Amino acid sequence: METAGALQKIKYAFLTVVLLELMLGGTGRLVEFTSFLTLRMCLFLIYMCLIIVYLLIKRTLPVEVVVIIVFFLVLNILSSIVGYAGGAVSADIFEDVKPLLNTFLICYLAFSVKTAADIRYLINLLKISAVLLTVFHLVLYCIFLKYSDIAILYSAINSAESNNTVFLFKGDSGFVNYTGDIYLCVGFIVWEQYTKNGWVKVLVLALITIAIVLTGTRGLIIALAAVYFVKWLILKFNYKSLLYLAFGVMIVSGVYLNIKDNIGDKVESDETRYEQIDEVKEMVTPLSFVVGHGYGIGVPVRPIHMEISFLEIFHKQGIIGLAYYVTVLFIAYRAYKRSQRENSIGFYMSVLFIFFVSTTNPYVNHPLGITVIAIAIVSMLKLHELEKMGEVNLLNSKKEQNI
Repeated sequence: METAGALQKIKYAFLTVVLLELMLGGTGRLVEFTSFLTLRMCLFLIYMCLIIVYLLIKRTLPVEVVVIIVFFLVLNILSSIVGYAGGAVSADIFEDVKPLLNTFLICYLAFSVKTAADIRYLINLLKISAVLLTVFHLVLYCIFLKYSDIAILYSAINSAESNNTVFLFKGDSGFVNYTGDIYLCVGFIVWEQYTKNGWVKVLVLALITIAIVLTGTRGLIIALAAVYFVKWLILKFNYKSLLYLAFGVMIVSGVYLNIKDNIGDKVESDETRYEQIDEVKEMVTPLSFVVGHGYGIGVPVRPIHMEISFLEIFHKQGIIGLAYYVTVLFIAYRAYKRSQRENSIGFYMSVLFIFFVSTTNPYVNHPLGITVIAIAIVSMLKLHELEKMGEVNLLNSKKEQNI
């Protein structure tokens, strides 16, 4: 019994380090040991070893996870071969493959998440990360209000000797954008869906909303609004939904109109995206339409990665690559439909958010977005399994026994 308790603590400790590093670590360069080796890479190697050991012993994973991994492996081998045949250098191919390797996290989560208590633990990590990011944005904005100087903010959080920390300051109003800011929006969804009503919930949601506005990122605001549009009109429709929708449209419109002139040069940002779209269209061939140009082959304006995830996927992997992500979305939808709506809706909304925001930003094929999708799919699959054994309420603090 003591051994089981100790193993549970070790599992939670490792899970905490892995996920919080992803949720708060942005591009993964905040903690690095050498110019190549980072904490994220070390954690990846550890959980890959755990996956191998588990498969050697148990030799079982949910069929949905197997489908995702097999499709992922076949697709990435194909894209690497196509890229190499097209003249891409190995370093550029690896640069495209490296962020996608986080897909294997779904295997680790599949055998680590066993109970409703484990799922609640994942929810709490998402909540904590959102609160920490919120505090960070509010503190930096207060610094800006005191000194009214972007340079002070920049020097406060960016090392003068390193470019590893990716923070952007947009406009002249202290808007701070960080690659991990999608977890503000995911955190908003989780706090809204998996927290009992009360003043704490209202306060946290209000503060997270302010932090999302302070990112100055249109994509985050619009994608989050789109998720709630889907929730109120499709996933959980009732007559109150129309009131929520009307109120939400007014809030989002008001926020955007108030910040649009203070969040940097969006004309240049938009033109860059349009230029990428035009260059991708110019390079399309009958073969590339199906399999893409392969990894390591970019476009002149973006030789490596593009701002729009699905544009990059189509360019490098063709409709086969897009089919993989449609498959992932379908698996998430099927898992949502099979489990009880009140338990699974927050996870499914998080998946939708990643797909929506990836129409303008690079997340669905980035470790940060992949992590959200992995957590959501594994949690919904396990919820369905647990629900067949008895009632599960994620708002209930009671811990169920291992199945």
